[in-house]
This record gives sequence, C-alpha cells and structure tokens, in this order.
Amino acid sequence: MTDPDALRVVYLTADEFAEPPPPFRTGAAGIVRVGDDGALEQETRLRISANSSHALTGHGVVAALNALGLEGELGGGAPVLIRPALVPTARRILYEADRKTYGGRWEFVVAREEGPEPVEYRVAVVNREYQKTLVRLVDVLNRASRFGEAAWLEL
Repeated sequence: MTDPDALRVVYLTADEFAEPPPPFRTGAAGIVRVGDDGALEQETRLRISANSSHALTGHGVVAALNALGLEGELGGGAPVLIRPALVPTARRILYEADRKTYGGRWEFVVAREEGPEPVEYRVAVVNREYQKTLVRLVDVLNRASRFGEAAWLEL
C-alpha cells in the first residue's frame, strides 16, 4: 500500500542543464535587428540552462521583467521582445539580481504533480552557473543598448 503522504522529489541534475526532461525548461536570449529588407531578425547570443531559467523565475527576475510591459510575457517558452527604451531598465534588474543572489544557496519548486503518488520537481540552483548567466545576459543587453537595438529573451 502506498503512503498517501509520500512525496517523491525529483531534482534537476547538472548533466541535465542543457537538455532537461519536462517539466524543466531552458531559454535563450539575443539581439533583434532590422534587416536590409526591413524584416526583423533574431540573433541568438546566449543559451540559458534549465538551472538559470528556473533561478530567474524563482528569484523574481522574470516577474520584474514582465512588469516592464514587454512585448509578450516571459515564462511561456516564447521569445519576448525587449524594446530599446526598456533595455537599460531590464539591465538594472539583472544587475540587482546578481547583487542579491551572489554567494547564496537557493532551491525552488518548479512543478508539482498531484495524484496517488505525488511528485515535486525542484532545482537546487548552482549559483556559479547562474551568476555567469546573469553576466552574459547583461552583456547581451549592453550590446543591444550600444547599437540602439532591441533584445529578446525566451524562458
């Protein structure tokens, strides 16, 4: 007989960061340019690991960025445009996240499946990898700002 209070906990492992099993997810970021023909072109500059993707959500960075009024909502797995006028504010949010989370230990619940044998999916954040991602995201935004371009982020 199964213990009704039993909860199986599944952690994301380091070897799954790049290609995680569901419900864990990755992301990406880059620059948006206007091509010679006037069409928008997305250039990928950064792949975001599942570790960093969930850390960005868990630390409230995704919510703070969504509050800026982006062209779409982060967290749904689709690319979201960060207009040139919002790039400096988005960059400040990332700087602040770096300052707040440096050196800490963090763990977040990603999802929970109810049922006779409930499962909870968690990420124990590898902070060093997350900090590198924050720096790289800031670099993407710096590049966009320097050339008056928009950026995009997918989580």
